[in-house]
This record gives sequence, C-alpha cells and structure tokens, in this order.
Amino acid sequence: MTTAIGGPVVGLVALGCATLCLAVPTTAAGTTKVTARPLHNGRISPMLYGSFVELLDDLVPGMWAEMLNDRSFEGLTKPSNWCYYDGQPNFCDREWHANPTWTHDTADSFNGARCAKLTASADSPAAVSQPDLAVTKHANYLFSGRFRASGAGLHSRAVLKTMLPNGKWMELAAVKLPNLSKKWTKCSVAMVSSGTTDRAVFELQLTGNGALWADKLSLMPSDNVHGWRKDVVRAIKEMRPGIVRWGGSACDPGGYRWKEGIGDRDRRVPFPNKVWGRIDSNDVGIDEFCQFCELVEAEPLVCLSFSDGPQSAADLVQYCNGEVTTTWGALRAANGHPKPYRVRYWQLGNELGGAGYAQDCVQFCRAMKQADASVSLLSSFPSQDLLDRVGGDIAYVGPHHYTPDLAACETDFRNLSEMIQKTPGCDHIRIAVTEWNVTGGSWGLGRAKLLTLDCAIQNARYLNLLMRYSKIVDIACRSNMTNSLCSGVIETRPAGLMRRPSYYAMRLYAEHSKPIPHGVEGAPEGIDLAACASEDGKRLCVFAVNTRTEPAELTLDLSEFGTGFRPLNGEVVCDTEDRHQPDVTNHWAAPDRVRTGELRVSAGKVALPALSASAIECGDSR
Repeated sequence: MTTAIGGPVVGLVALGCATLCLAVPTTAAGTTKVTARPLHNGRISPMLYGSFVELLDDLVPGMWAEMLNDRSFEGLTKPSNWCYYDGQPNFCDREWHANPTWTHDTADSFNGARCAKLTASADSPAAVSQPDLAVTKHANYLFSGRFRASGAGLHSRAVLKTMLPNGKWMELAAVKLPNLSKKWTKCSVAMVSSGTTDRAVFELQLTGNGALWADKLSLMPSDNVHGWRKDVVRAIKEMRPGIVRWGGSACDPGGYRWKEGIGDRDRRVPFPNKVWGRIDSNDVGIDEFCQFCELVEAEPLVCLSFSDGPQSAADLVQYCNGEVTTTWGALRAANGHPKPYRVRYWQLGNELGGAGYAQDCVQFCRAMKQADASVSLLSSFPSQDLLDRVGGDIAYVGPHHYTPDLAACETDFRNLSEMIQKTPGCDHIRIAVTEWNVTGGSWGLGRAKLLTLDCAIQNARYLNLLMRYSKIVDIACRSNMTNSLCSGVIETRPAGLMRRPSYYAMRLYAEHSKPIPHGVEGAPEGIDLAACASEDGKRLCVFAVNTRTEPAELTLDLSEFGTGFRPLNGEVVCDTEDRHQPDVTNHWAAPDRVRTGELRVSAGKVALPALSASAIECGDSR
C-alpha cells in the first residue's frame, strides 16, 4: 500500500431487510432524470466489487481456522505503532505461556529453527499452554502435532480448559496422546468441548520422567472449510466480491516465495514478513487462496513476486493451470488438487514502476504466456514506457487509489485512458485498480476512520465513480478483506465475526448492480448518483449516496423508460439509530448499528436517510 500522489497511484451475514424507522426528510430535492440512453457502450463488471487478501498482520490469521498462534514455536515480532481502537487483542499477539517446565529447543526441531521441549519428573509434570481461545459446547476440535520423546514411561494429554469464577480450573475436553517414539511422529486426535467460552486455554501436558519435544501444533474446529473459518466463508460469499486479489506488499518488496508455501503445511517453514514485521506461519499459500476463491465464487487474481523472477512466475502459472501431465500440474495434483485452478488474472508485481520494471516485464510476459497463452496479465504501475514495451501482451494496467479525493481518481482514469488510446496496439487494454480505499497509510487516529459509516459512504461514492468509468475500468479490489488494522470489511475474533459498515456498502452494490450504465441528470447537491440497467432494459437500479448529515427526498424522472416505469423498492445502508453522525461504527457490543435495511419508496419519491448509500430498484409497475 502507498499514499504517494501523482502518476499511477493517487494518494490517492445473512441479515434480513428490516424496515428502518428513520426521520422524515427535511430537505426536498428537485427532480432527477435518468436517461434511457446508455452512458457509454461499456459494461459494468461484477469484478468492480472485488476485494484483497494480503499477508498483512492478522488478515489471514483472522480468516484461517487455525486456533493456535506460533504453532512452530518460532516466536513473534511485534510492530511498535499498530493498535486496534476498540481494544481487541490482535490474533498475532497470542503467545505460548512461559513457565519453567518447557523451553525452546534449537537442537533438532521438526521444522524451522525451534521447537518446544517439555521436561517432566516423577514429582513435577510439565505443560505448555496458550490462552484466549474460543470453544463451543458439543463442537468437535481436531488437534495434531509432531512429537518425539526421550523414552518410554511418558504420558501426554491435550487439554482444553477454562478458569471458573472461584479461580479453579475446569477441563472442557481432554484426550490422551498415544505412546510416542524417539523419532518425530505425527499425532492427530479429536476433542469435543463440554462447554462454551471465549476464555479457553489449550494445554499440552506431560507426566512421567523425561522429555517431550513438540512442533507444528494445530487446533482447528472440525467444521472448517478447507482450512478456512466457516463464518468467514459465508460472510464473504454473501458479499459477492466478484474477484479477490492475493499478494500485495508481502510479494514486493517483501520477497514472498510461493514455492515455500505449498504441500503439507506442517513442512512449510515460517518466514519473517519483511514489510509488516510478523513471523508468518506460511500455513496459507496459493492452494489455500485458490480454494477460498472457489468457496466464495470469486475469480482469483494473483499478484506475483517480481523479485522471484520470470521462471518462477511461469512455474506458478503451470502449477495453477497446468494439466496433471505437466511438471508443476503433477505437483499440484500430488498436493491434493488434480483439477487445475484456471487462474486467469495475474499481476506483474506489486506497486512497481520505472524503466527497469518496464524492461523486465518483457521476459515475464513471454514466460507466462508460454506456460498458458490464455492468461490475462496486469501490469503494476503503468507508464508510457511500459505500454511501448509490453502493451500488446498485457490486458490491464493496475493503478492504486488510496484517497477520498474522487476528482484525483477521475483525473487518473482520464489520463490513463488517453495514454492507452494514443499508444498503437493498446486499444484492448483496460484498467484494474488492484488496491483502493480512502487511505492506505494513516497510522494515527485517521486509521480508525476506516471503521466508520463515513468510510462506507466514501467507498460507495468511489463505486459510483467506477460505474461511470466502466467503459475503461473492469476490475477494482477494495483494500482489505479482514481485520488489517481497521481496513477490513469484516473483523474477526476467536468467538465470532462482525461486518463493518463498508461491508454493507460493498454488498449493496454487488447485489443490485446491473451491466448497462445510464446517465443521470439533475443530481441534487450532496447526493452522488449512478444508474444501471439490465440488458433487456426491464430493470433499473439507481444508486444514491447521501453525503449530507440531513435526510433528503429524491424524486426520479424515469419517463424515458416508459409511462409505467417507477421506483419499486430498495435497500439502504445507514445508521439504524439515525444520529446524523459520520463517525458512528459497528462494534462488538452493537455489531449491527450500521447495516442494510429497507428503503422507503412511495409514489415515485424516495426517502434518503442522512449519511446513507441506497440502491433503488425501478421497473414497470403495471
């Protein structure tokens, strides 16, 4: 992410529709006309409502079903200036509890530099534990790990427990591990919790006289979906993101290497995230990402690590798309997925530009097209030099927009469009905004603005802009999907999931969007409008964003569509308490403060709540 201004970067659930009891509009707007003639000959792509998964802090850990942090005992590195403004603990900050009965051992770990060594004696048992887990009564949990023992006569247990109000511990689940040998052995057992709590502690216990080495411990709910949290998959699928991007700054300049993140996750070595300052477990790689996209019914967009070189990029294309008869396709099949993923969209590095980048793209394009001629290649930051060198090989240019300045974003679209049009052989190129939001680098209180209704309103306005420029813009990925230091559309914690205001804005547009953009005339002051219709012209949706702190009444003139055409119904994203305040947000005590509700439509007039984003469905009422 970046906040640089200029060039290609502009510094730039299933809830039912409840009727909201909001104030009667105090401001009557004039009549707004929607024209029957399309705005242009382009189409509004569902991929305009895309999202972004980055190896950033607790984004992936907050989506992945793994309950134990630092399961390889490699330790944590903590950034000094990040925080959550609602006081919630970070997934990545959960540590193994220190006590004198266990130590880190570097002599003979199963994987990585370290493992845990528990030492017990006849009168002193040993244990290693991790707190702050959430479990549900009668739910099944799968525990596994790699173990070796110093000899016979040792007994070990995996335990889930919680502390009662009287200070005593109660076991919620416990299972004995089988006898372990002196060689590293994998052990897997199931545990069923007898209670529900968000203050559970996992503990590996050892009794006897000797030592037990443990590595790659794992605890997952049995209802995980290919390793992903079931509630996360459900919420994102309901949001209909269209396309999901994988990669970002962990690829460039972070140096992420995809070949180290495939195969048995117990054998993947954790790595330091050079950009975001964490030790990444490496549990989630290209296979897990592609499977997530399948689960949420979104196209995958893979951002390549440019520093890994063109041959590695070509190998990755073959790994994802090659048949089992190819070298890398055979390895994918051996890793559990014989069917190719058919990844179409590939971005050549993250936030790269300049003459050196443009020159190196030539080799990347050649190698990747040899691996799969059908792929669509996206550049990183576009330039004239880039188009001159590889304009015939790429399908998209990829600016990033991190700003509330929509005029700057619009200028960027126009400039890029003019550059594409004037370059011979490039008229096929489209724009893919592979990262966008109102900010990408504010780490003070400004970061917390991403949690607010105001951010959702600004996000909705940007979506209106994308619809207006859908003749040239096909793809846009909002940054970010989960947690991500306040920028996620959802926030997770061990016990549950919460939808942020921007989640509802993104879902509103994805659910109601239609392919044909139409013009709008006479938009009232403070009301940002966009319109789109079905291919047959029988259905029209008008998106209305009220940026004002007062409600408004919108009167739509739809006469060009026919005498019986009128607003029929709609949905609105707004503050359900109608306090007219831009900085309200959802939080764990009130997770539905901002959400989607039913929009009031009567006699062709639409009541727009203060600070709201609405989708007004129109058609022939006869």
